[in-house]
Amino acid sequence: MVKGLYTAWSAMINEQHRMDVATNNLANANTNGYKKEGSTQQTFSAQLALKIKDTSEPGNYPKRLGHIVPGVKTGEDYTDWTEGPMKETGNTWDLAISGNGFFAIDYTSAHNNVAGHTEGQQTVMYTRDGNFTLTADGELVTQDGDYVLDSEGEHIVVDTTKKHAVNVKGQVLEFTGEGEDETSEVVATVGLYDFEDYDALAKYGENLYEPTDEAVLLEEATGSINAGFLEQSNVSVVDEMVSIINIQRHYEAASTMIQTADSTLNTATTELGRL
Repeated sequence: MVKGLYTAWSAMINEQHRMDVATNNLANANTNGYKKEGSTQQTFSAQLALKIKDTSEPGNYPKRLGHIVPGVKTGEDYTDWTEGPMKETGNTWDLAISGNGFFAIDYTSAHNNVAGHTEGQQTVMYTRDGNFTLTADGELVTQDGDYVLDSEGEHIVVDTTKKHAVNVKGQVLEFTGEGEDETSEVVATVGLYDFEDYDALAKYGENLYEPTDEAVLLEEATGSINAGFLEQSNVSVVDEMVSIINIQRHYEAASTMIQTADSTLNTATTELGRL
């Protein structure tokens, strides 16, 4: 019975973690470029069960009863990097990546945090969220005001008095003149970066990823940039709701198992103990 309590308890802990992951996915169903998370489960090593000190059979030798699994534990969390659907916005500075790659952001930490960043610290972060805008000075920034980097790792600055367009290579075209006299010039290239192994990217928060020490930056990203579009989250609300319902049922089943085991133990300690 005591082992049964532990088995049920470990199941409830695991289901609580799965619920945290699922609800976080659901909360980010409308976050641009968000990649949903999942979690794996592992069983503890199976133990061989033996019957010992049983005088009902001659010889009183230990007898093998089979294997038991004493519970479940949370394995690893993982990220589903599947590309999300594209939404057309018509905004020149809304950029979506088709294929592999990330935008590079010159991120400034607004406060001290558990990730080891201090207030005012600048770090290059990466994101799939291309919801950008121009400042009054013509600098391309995120919605939080952090600078978008070009292919050389520099800030992107354009002339706000002129028209612009971004092609699939990320080149920012600046137009001069009108009608037949209109000409264009490449004034910047939006940086598109990729990594050898996405498992080496840590979720920082604020829809950003921070490369770990094991991250290897590739020389060239294979993706392309679509201006006037935003990549949506790859979270399916229906799938997450179904997952949450299943998690609740598993949690309730483990809770019922604990109540049953507790009731049996209570009977053993109170009623049988009187005999």
